Amino acid sequence: MRALTFEERNKDNYLKQEDVSIAIINKYKNILPEELIHIWENMGFGIFEDGFLQLVNPNEYDFVFQYIDKLLEPSIVWAITALGDLLLWEGNENWTIAPDEGNRVKLVNVRNCSSMVLGKMDFVLNRVLGDEYGITDKSYFNAKPFLEIKNKMSKLQYSQCYGYVPALALGGSKSSKNLKIVDTKSYLNIIGMAVGKIIDLTD
Repeated sequence: MRALTFEERNKDNYLKQEDVSIAIINKYKNILPEELIHIWENMGFGIFEDGFLQLVNPNEYDFVFQYIDKLLEPSIVWAITALGDLLLWEGNENWTIAPDEGNRVKLVNVRNCSSMVLGKMDFVLNRVLGDEYGITDKSYFNAKPFLEIKNKMSKLQYSQCYGYVPALALGGSKSSKNLKIVDTKSYLNIIGMAVGKIIDLTD
């Protein structure tokens, strides 16, 4: 039995925020993978994967690159998790620097200021997120805090996440009791300003 695609898994169980404008689609059509553009065209921006994933407007998340050093260009935020972590698409325009890297999805864990490459877009959408164990696999998303509180707290609205208060970067505890519903962009800014760099490639 074949695994369901992202669209098949979510078609009857997602919260649409808005349609993706023609201007945004045209801006990213030859930059982001076709699989993601197709989802934008058919499903829009919204909340997917049982509340774990939000597909977002990349234009609204450019600010994070004040705090995240880029290895590859273009680097584009296309999704956030329920815990405020970021999914980036990394292209490979600067191929002379990293000729064997790029055209892949990277996860930026803002809670512990780390990152890892997940793979090609199709693999991430249809296998990493789609695996019945996908969001419980700590090697991918470290999603145990989400699983512990998702049925105990209110559901997230678009542009919200479950964030530690105070943030871990400010000395907060990883206890699920410290997870609150917060505005994602404000949360990212607070962490970024606290640590200076969430991902610092000069280290």
